[in-house]
Amino acid sequence: MPPTSSTVNLSRRAAVLIAPFAGGALASAIAFLLLRDSFPDRVPTHFSLDGTPDRFSSSAVALGQYMLVFAIEAIGTLAAGWSAKSALTSLRSLCVFACGLATATAYLFSAGMWTTSGSEDSLMTFSLIQLPLAIVVGAAAWYLSRSRA
Repeated sequence: MPPTSSTVNLSRRAAVLIAPFAGGALASAIAFLLLRDSFPDRVPTHFSLDGTPDRFSSSAVALGQYMLVFAIEAIGTLAAGWSAKSALTSLRSLCVFACGLATATAYLFSAGMWTTSGSEDSLMTFSLIQLPLAIVVGAAAWYLSRSRA
């Protein structure tokens, strides 16, 4: 049975909304592969408000957690896309939102991996400037996506 117009439309909608998260996950995985040889045995996976790590995992578990975050963000965006009333307007808005969110997340993960590389557990701190920088990077991606939509 050939796919119907609504099935194709739903598939296209899902692909458009998932693409930014797939790209962010790929960029984070590449950064991980480039930096993993300089990671300590325990990689910080969560930082407190003052920038010191408070949860650690092996590097393989950390990568899995990073990919899980992208999957959760993609699922949340898909759910918002399917529940939206105005299909065309919401697709553009959600795609722009997805680009900003995926870019900010990939930036934060990459900055965290950069902080971790070559450090000892006791010397690691995550600069508090990284969160505002991630917001700026995400906002720039949001703006660029918005201007193209």
